[in-house]
Amino acid sequence: MNKKADLDDESTLTKVIDDVADGINEAGPVFTAQDEEPLQESNGKQAVRYLLWGLLSVVVNFGTFFVLYHAMNLNYQFANIVAWFLGVQAGFWVDRIIVFRHKSDAPLREMLAFYGTRVLTFLIESATLWVGISLLSFSGTGSKVIGQILAIGGNYILSKFFIFKNKD
Repeated sequence: MNKKADLDDESTLTKVIDDVADGINEAGPVFTAQDEEPLQESNGKQAVRYLLWGLLSVVVNFGTFFVLYHAMNLNYQFANIVAWFLGVQAGFWVDRIIVFRHKSDAPLREMLAFYGTRVLTFLIESATLWVGISLLSFSGTGSKVIGQILAIGGNYILSKFFIFKNKD
């Protein structure tokens, strides 16, 4: 192999590892005084925090879906609605406080906007479940995983650029 190509690959890998480490290490000073200015940071650090901390809302969503659909044998759409609601509520607070470190005096208005944007990704996930389970006879869990992957990407974009956009 070419030594220059090896160095380029290593520097890219080092950059990714540094962004992950910075995203984890900087999660500590999240709860600072309200009068401080929002931190200016790279999109990579926010994306890493979104993926790492976002797992909490995914666990709430999947856990609720699993209990309601598999353990209690409730309808998959009902289980998905309840799981979605609880996952979005957990996601709002995690995204607002930890991921985007958003400061404002209108958390209720932001929560309503957050839920509004999540309706779109919920519909995408519900359609994915319907196609996967009802039309293609896939497992509920497999269909849920595919729907969540689609929803996570959309949720990050909507949160970053519309809901928790810190004004300079």
